[in-house]
Amino acid sequence: MKVFALIPAVAAVMAILSCTATQPSQAPTPQATSTSQQPAPSATAGQTANQPGPGTPPQGSRRPNPIQQDSARRAQVDSIMRTIAGREGEPAGTVFKNVKLLKEMPAGEFLKNMDVNYGRGLGMGCGNCHVIGQYDGDTRKNKRVAREMQEMTTYINSVRLAQIKELDEDYVKVTCVTCHAGSGHPKDTMAVPAPSTLAR
Repeated sequence: MKVFALIPAVAAVMAILSCTATQPSQAPTPQATSTSQQPAPSATAGQTANQPGPGTPPQGSRRPNPIQQDSARRAQVDSIMRTIAGREGEPAGTVFKNVKLLKEMPAGEFLKNMDVNYGRGLGMGCGNCHVIGQYDGDTRKNKRVAREMQEMTTYINSVRLAQIKELDEDYVKVTCVTCHAGSGHPKDTMAVPAPSTLAR
C-alpha cells in the first residue's frame, strides 16, 4: 500500500524535472551588480520566441494537470529566487532587466506575483510569456499582453474603484484571478443554477 502513496509524489517530481531539466539555467537575467558581471543565460538550442517554453502545453493538447503545472512553475520560481539570494528586498527594476511595470516592488514579491497572480491566475507556466532563460526578452505576445492587462488592473484599482463612493472600505483589489480564475481566457457566461428541490 505504501507504493501507491508514492505515485502522486513521483508524478509531481517527474513533471518538475521535465520542465527544469531541459535547461542548464532557469534563472532570469538579473541586473549585474558591481561585484559580479555574469553573462545572460541563453535560450535552449533551437528554442525561438515562437516556440513554447518548458511547462507550456503543445498547441492542440489538453491542459496539464494544474497541480503538476503549479509544482513545475514553483520549481522555476524557486530556482530564480536562489539566483537573487540576498537581493529579494531590492526593487525588481534594479534586480532584473527590462522591468517596465511594478519596478518598485521588491524582487521577491515580484516573483511571487508572477507565480501566483499571473501563472496560477491564468493556469499557465513561465514559458507561456517568457522564453525560458531569456526572461528579459519581449518577443512573446503573451508577455506584451500581460503588461497591458497589468496596466488595466492598476487603473481599475487606483482610479475606478476609488471613484465608487459606496464601495465597502475592505473591498478586494482586482487581480488576474478576478476574471481569469485559472484560465487563459476569461469565461463570458456562467452556468444557470439548477432548480432547488428545497424551494418547493
